[in-house]
Amino acid sequence: IPNPQYLNYFIKKKSIHLLTNNLIFSELFKRMINKCIFVFILSVIQVFIIKGKNNSIFDEKNINNEFKHISIKPELSNVKYIGRYLIKEDITYLLQSGSAIEFYLNAKSAEIVLAGDGFSIYHEEYEKPRYAIYVNDNILLDTTMGEREKTVLLFNNEKELEIKIKVILLSEAIFGGIGIKTINVISSDSNNKVIRPTEKKKISIEYIGDSITCAYGIEAKAPSEYFETKTQNFEKSYAFLASKELDYDYSVICYSGCGIISTGNIMSQRYTKINYFSDTNNEWDFSKHHNDIIVINLGTNDFGYVWGFRIDEYVEKYADFLKLVREKNPDSHIICLLGMMGCEDLFPLINEAINLTGDKKIYSFLLPAQRIEDGIGAEYHPNVVSHAKWGKLVAKIIKDIIEDNSD
Repeated sequence: IPNPQYLNYFIKKKSIHLLTNNLIFSELFKRMINKCIFVFILSVIQVFIIKGKNNSIFDEKNINNEFKHISIKPELSNVKYIGRYLIKEDITYLLQSGSAIEFYLNAKSAEIVLAGDGFSIYHEEYEKPRYAIYVNDNILLDTTMGEREKTVLLFNNEKELEIKIKVILLSEAIFGGIGIKTINVISSDSNNKVIRPTEKKKISIEYIGDSITCAYGIEAKAPSEYFETKTQNFEKSYAFLASKELDYDYSVICYSGCGIISTGNIMSQRYTKINYFSDTNNEWDFSKHHNDIIVINLGTNDFGYVWGFRIDEYVEKYADFLKLVREKNPDSHIICLLGMMGCEDLFPLINEAINLTGDKKIYSFLLPAQRIEDGIGAEYHPNVVSHAKWGKLVAKIIKDIIEDNSD
């Protein structure tokens, strides 16, 4: 049950929160335009000097007759893709919150060559993409991408071992992605044995959302803190935690400030794209990426636009978006969530929209709002405590729907 003290405070601050979201979006767009020429010039220069900046363990002294140096490009046959990605100019880009690759290596030593996306690496420090690398489920690196190219040593053992590797984007699509150029190994195995993808789960979930799903400001210590990618961590979001508890695969598309009718930031215009921003706005191939469950968490950013004169429009637009999601996911169960940051008055309108579709496989759930005593993240967004609670609730909702519809 929402805390009354928080709700009263939230109502007073909501208009400021909504204005802040749109100001952030507008300012980001202006910065993108202003940086284009600068980015292009620097990119051309770096093409000629980048190779000299990366040191590698893979020189002749580390290779003998038993072992050989193998360079591998990530692809569907040898790595598991989690979430939306784009392969462009032989580079695999992870572009949405939580997008990742996972694989096993049978090798003595290994390194991975990463690439900046050519634009976001020139952002200010507070808005560079954040990513992490795991080796055997232990974190090796958690940092932001500020280089055009970067080589990371994964492991260097005395003997050959099978090692699990994961690379994941922790920040959101607006701030750019992380690229994987090659995976270099020292191994005695042939190229078709040295690497294999991790196992796919039986069930997959797609999350569609705004800054809440993006884990905006989740690691900040107080609401007075301004946003920075260093405090945005998808692995602590309700979406990631619910998927982990259920042991399901996931895919995510989310943008801060996004909604159904939010001015200049409408999910229906972005949903079919890999990443709506920069030069990675390619169409996403839904036919090759089936999801059993779709979770939609939108409405918080619409709250200030709806009341008074846009109620009917909101219901109609929400219904239209549900139809778009259904078109791309013909047999998925669709779950509509609301309430994490208040805005409960929109919930009846969401139910009206569901009724308009006549779709019997769409469900709605109102979740409890964040509580002051649990702490608040950056700019009044939910923190790790709130997300952990919602992760358990969402996992239970999904589990119940799967069980109720099992044969």
